[in-house]
Amino acid sequence: MTNMEFFDTHCHLLMPKLIDHLPAVFDSCREEKITALVNMALGPEPDQLLEALSLTAQGINIRTVAGIHPHNAKDESRDFYDLLKEKRHSLSMIGEIGLDYHYNFTDPPTQRRVFANQLDLAAELGLPVVLHVREAHEECLAILGEHPGMEGSIVHCYTGDEHLARRYLDLGFYISFSGIVTFPGAHEIHAAARIVPQDRILAETDAPYLAPIPFRGKVCEPWHVKHTVQRIATLQGISLEKAAEITFRNATRAFRM
Repeated sequence: MTNMEFFDTHCHLLMPKLIDHLPAVFDSCREEKITALVNMALGPEPDQLLEALSLTAQGINIRTVAGIHPHNAKDESRDFYDLLKEKRHSLSMIGEIGLDYHYNFTDPPTQRRVFANQLDLAAELGLPVVLHVREAHEECLAILGEHPGMEGSIVHCYTGDEHLARRYLDLGFYISFSGIVTFPGAHEIHAAARIVPQDRILAETDAPYLAPIPFRGKVCEPWHVKHTVQRIATLQGISLEKAAEITFRNATRAFRM
């Protein structure tokens, strides 16, 4: 068990609930064998991306993904796209991008347009994408039909059922599960986690959000990904050691490490 390593494929280190105590966050990661993580830099303002690219932590491999979240699509910026192009070789993927019809902080037509624009940009840069999709999967899949994401892209924080998961798998995407998969009532997500092939499943926290059981209601930290991996292990009928191995290997491959 001491040889296990864990990979948090999606967190937000620059959010206020984490950035104010990053040294302690990194200490916890090292103690809990979280040796790699992916930090999201949300545009269109350049500051978060530039700060994300400067983050380092001894003993932890930090990768950066950047894009315009659907909440911020109304503020789409060509200058930000130019910065993504400039920093292309420092980025692992473009994201999180997509559609969010739950809050509609940006109107849906604008979300769809900006999503398509970023899919085209990712294709131009030769990068996969990290998808954020909430209450908009049919529209998302329709747009992907016209503006395909590269094979090896990721559906982040998956909350759909097993049938929807198969449609993303058919596109060559990874399915990433957050702490929501540990919630007792998340039956559709449990069913999806059971059928995702072992070479296409990822684990994440979305820290500081969505803390898993037993930390629900508290600030989520990247080391909590261990609890998500444990739940994936149970649902897949494998050991924690095996689940840690496959999720780490998949993440290493997805993020080209």
